[in-house]
Amino acid sequence: MNTILIPLDYASGTQNALRYVSAAHQNLSFIRLILLKSTYTSVFQPIISTAEYLCLDGDTLEAGRKESVEYLDKVTKELANSVLKEVTIDHAISELPLARALVQLIRQESPDLLILGNSQESKEGYINDNLIELVTISKIPVLVVPSNATYRKIRKVLLPMDFEELNRLEAFLHPLFSTYKDELILHVFSIKKQQRDLMEDRNKLSVLLPDLNFSVDYTDNDDILDGILEFAEKKDVDLIVSLPGKYNFFKKITHRSITHAIAHNSNRPVLILKQT
Repeated sequence: MNTILIPLDYASGTQNALRYVSAAHQNLSFIRLILLKSTYTSVFQPIISTAEYLCLDGDTLEAGRKESVEYLDKVTKELANSVLKEVTIDHAISELPLARALVQLIRQESPDLLILGNSQESKEGYINDNLIELVTISKIPVLVVPSNATYRKIRKVLLPMDFEELNRLEAFLHPLFSTYKDELILHVFSIKKQQRDLMEDRNKLSVLLPDLNFSVDYTDNDDILDGILEFAEKKDVDLIVSLPGKYNFFKKITHRSITHAIAHNSNRPVLILKQT
């Protein structure tokens, strides 16, 4: 993995994502970090909800843009002091809305991983409020880092999946895991509630994942999502992985939004892989 992209806002989730990537740089083995800050201001944003509906003038808007640039510079300097000297830190400033700026930058720079900070608190930051959209539009894997997550070297991974769609498992062969292949413990978790033929499942996975140490698990919990997250806590996993598909496992088993699932994820980062 060479390049990581992190969009910035001022929320606690983003601040923690920066701390997370700073602590993870030796194990993630990236050589380039791109920080993206959008200075876009909606045509509706200058209207202040007062009795007079005052409009912000051009100087005020320019001051806001300047503040964004200064913030980006500050973050760049802080990261430069905390990551390896071999890591190049670039920053991109865009006047486009963040979603469009992300799509454009991903197309231009071809980063390997997008990292988004997720604040547990509601309505706390643009990225948090638009998490579903940003995850959906990304054509590259997305690592969602909760605001209370601390970096731990990846050892135990939880992979919820439908065993009827094992063809999607090849997406799991991601560069993020290559560093830990010999030490990784993979918990493959069936999203089907009923008892399965575990021996048959193990035989199938042995063919598809010949070099990995894995187990096959399932839950009797009537709420599959709760069962998965209880298992994540019990096994103290370092990462939850969602395989690509028309519907990721969060929506498939709950018909609820990915934000809802991640918000219930305590301090477990979630890696959402994409179809290649």
